[in-house]
Amino acid sequence: MPIYIVLVGLVIGWIRKGSVWAITSLHLRLLWILPIAYLFQHFSIDYMHGMPYEISILLSYVGLMLFGVLNAKVPGVAWALAGTGSNFLVMVANRLRMPAYMPIIREENPNFAALVQAGKIGKSMAMGPQTHLNFLGDIIPFRIWPQSMVSVGDILFGIGLALFIQHGMTMVKGGASDEQRGSLQKKASE
Repeated sequence: MPIYIVLVGLVIGWIRKGSVWAITSLHLRLLWILPIAYLFQHFSIDYMHGMPYEISILLSYVGLMLFGVLNAKVPGVAWALAGTGSNFLVMVANRLRMPAYMPIIREENPNFAALVQAGKIGKSMAMGPQTHLNFLGDIIPFRIWPQSMVSVGDILFGIGLALFIQHGMTMVKGGASDEQRGSLQKKASE
């Protein structure tokens, strides 16, 4: 799903006559946290179990949310922060696992469903009466390649990422977007 969100942000940015290179004009605090947090998340989900998994996934989410809080005024970041916070909340309520809606997973990929049911795949766990905050879990089928399940938090994060990209593409020197520059020019001429 992330590649589609990036593409949507880019298309909207280009429609608004933006440039990918303008994104470098954004002033972001502690940008270096993002790649480290995503690496922690990737390695914890794919390669770790038990206490190392828990520590790594916690550090990942804390890093992502710290970045979001420090940069919440940048358009799109507050949406992404809300999505990250939503995913973190449901995972904390479920022993740092993301509940996944099994009927759709069984329909889409029976082999994957067996792994989720057994608790042997990434951060997913089978949704059921023992899981909490299920409405924030992976409940929405994403049927475009690569097929997966997404959560409300993933959708909020996606909206934020698309807004962030298209806003960054319309930045001009000095850190103002075209809209901000236009309103400043209008006020100056009055």
